[in-house]
Amino acid sequence: MPTTSETIRATGIDCVCYLAKDFKRAMNFYTEVLGLRATQESDNWAEFELPDGAAFALGHLPDRWYPAGGTMFAVPDIEAALARVRASGVTIYSEINDSPVCRMVWCADTEGNNFALHQRR
Repeated sequence: MPTTSETIRATGIDCVCYLAKDFKRAMNFYTEVLGLRATQESDNWAEFELPDGAAFALGHLPDRWYPAGGTMFAVPDIEAALARVRASGVTIYSEINDSPVCRMVWCADTEGNNFALHQRR
């Protein structure tokens, strides 16, 4: 068991995210059926902020898809968090991805569930 100084100490859940095989079809479902409105949108990514402050994101990776949503855990230091997760031996899907509003990296837990380490700018 790691000591307290070795743990990541996630500070909250920034967002829950799903991958879409067909991004346009998925966007239609979430906007037309559930009534969500994107607060940020590109060709392969959309973020929605709900009235209660919760956030939901929908993404499309042109070269891969895996079934399952993923929670984006807020971390204060994404490099340190990634190093700790990498040392645990679980799957890391990519290096840290930078965007204008955040930095994130997608991983899997010991059971194969997807999650992201997420640091807002």
